[in-house]
Amino acid sequence: MAGAGCGAVFAASAILKAKRTNAVLSQITKFTEPLPTPFASPPPSTLAIAKSSYSFHSNLGEGPTLGYGGFPILGPTIEVTRGTPISINVINNVIGNHPLLAAVDPELHGVRETDKTSPRMSLHLHGSNTEPQSDGYPTDTFMPGQTHVYNFNNNQEAATLWYHDHALGMTGLNVLAGLAGLYLLRDVDDPVGGNGPLGLPAGAPYEVPLVLQDRTLNPDGSVFHPTQGKPPNWTEEYVADIATVNGKAWPNLNVERTLYRFRIVNGSSARFYNLKLSSKQPIIQIGTDQGMLNAPVWLSSLLLSPGERADVLLDFSRQLAGDKIVLENDAVSPYPFGRANAFLTNPPLPEIMQFTVKAGAAAPKHIPKRLRLHKPLIKPIATPPIRQRFLTLVEIDDPTGRPLVLLLNNVYWDEALKNPDLMERPKVDTVEQWNIINLQPVAHPMHLHLIAFQILNRQKINTTQYWKAYLATGPRQIIIDHAASGMTVPTNYPPPDPTPFAIGPARPPAPNEAGWKDTVLVNPGEVVRLIVPFGAQAAQNLPFSNSFTGLYVWHCHMLGHEDNEMMLPFEVVS
Repeated sequence: MAGAGCGAVFAASAILKAKRTNAVLSQITKFTEPLPTPFASPPPSTLAIAKSSYSFHSNLGEGPTLGYGGFPILGPTIEVTRGTPISINVINNVIGNHPLLAAVDPELHGVRETDKTSPRMSLHLHGSNTEPQSDGYPTDTFMPGQTHVYNFNNNQEAATLWYHDHALGMTGLNVLAGLAGLYLLRDVDDPVGGNGPLGLPAGAPYEVPLVLQDRTLNPDGSVFHPTQGKPPNWTEEYVADIATVNGKAWPNLNVERTLYRFRIVNGSSARFYNLKLSSKQPIIQIGTDQGMLNAPVWLSSLLLSPGERADVLLDFSRQLAGDKIVLENDAVSPYPFGRANAFLTNPPLPEIMQFTVKAGAAAPKHIPKRLRLHKPLIKPIATPPIRQRFLTLVEIDDPTGRPLVLLLNNVYWDEALKNPDLMERPKVDTVEQWNIINLQPVAHPMHLHLIAFQILNRQKINTTQYWKAYLATGPRQIIIDHAASGMTVPTNYPPPDPTPFAIGPARPPAPNEAGWKDTVLVNPGEVVRLIVPFGAQAAQNLPFSNSFTGLYVWHCHMLGHEDNEMMLPFEVVS
């Protein structure tokens, strides 16, 4: 039945597969690898995607990987200034077998047999307010030997963006193989080179990118991905046992006794991180996905779902020389309870990396109390939404309880393209309210391309009663001939309003979520209400300056979900 959680059969199987190579942990020492630091650099005119080999730890050999711009894994941190347009010619130079060849599954939606030996690529600048031709639409792919020119006019506020592969059905494998990198937008409050009015670190050595990813490694040093030797090779949630940061396993960063700025990206396939410091010192968050908060938020822990970013300050000036501070994590993945029964839950990855404080005099720095000096303070969008949309997160399971497919609104990708009545089609320069309803036992990070939104509130719902009302709308005949669930889905479109099934009061966003966002965590049994402006003229004081029309996508940013139908197009229309 749609909406049922995975059964114990799947959960036990997945955990056994994930633990297949745990013996390799004995070869890996924690906090002995120096953290690679891809500091911010000017944008390249050309960015080649190529196959390489890479060692995640000095005690392991090298395994095949993918990288951007000559990097063996990940890519350069690109730094640009608001209002200065750039064009990047991205070249697919991947020759030969995909680094995760055995996991390439042509039975998965969008995957081709040729992806095993000639993988398609599509670059998405996550968080960019950009034209549709440069958004990395999942079918706008290019083969080895081909190029694609991406134009970014950068007409948006300073923010922590990131770029990664977005090829239909292959995103999870391509990102796991290495295709990700940061893209830092600067403006007058946060200029290139620092020395801005906020006094924040910018660039080397005190502004450090951190790409958090988890991987399981084979004894030879290559990335392990659970496969069954034949299709289907799809893994719902790739949750692994080794923390990698900027491509190194459990690295260490030597820090001076001063203030550091970290641009953190959760680049994992499915793992959530609830980060805290072993020293108990606060994590000071100054920015969200789409730019600066109004004021710093002091946190004892920082929760990041896949695709989310945080701009944070850590003050080491009160630490002593030789102190070792571990970045810890206590989030269970899949979040918040794992899947199935608690005794089968994947354990958290409790340690991520270490900071070692160097000798030298303390150099404390001022932390600004106000972060938006030359741009408007963030206030709730005053323009009333012209319509509300009710959007569901569901799955359809096999007889064992294992998900066959994960869907939005119980609609398949090809159905939405075939029948626009099954697609969200907002009008440009208008405001809408999107109500995302999670009917699943795991949390989902939902990402909308093109725009920045505000979280209005969250509210628990009675999922049993909602399901009853939802099922009463169906069933619906599927209008494509290759659906995993057969020829019907149990509900119709659009889904019903969850308001009559609400439990308790709606909760406002947490202080560190009260900024502009493009990715939002939706907890199980919850509706999250978003205020979404589809264009720069939709409301006053928006953080972007473009009004584009065309096809974009919205999807879950757990990459195994995205790659198996939990993504739909939407079209901004005139």
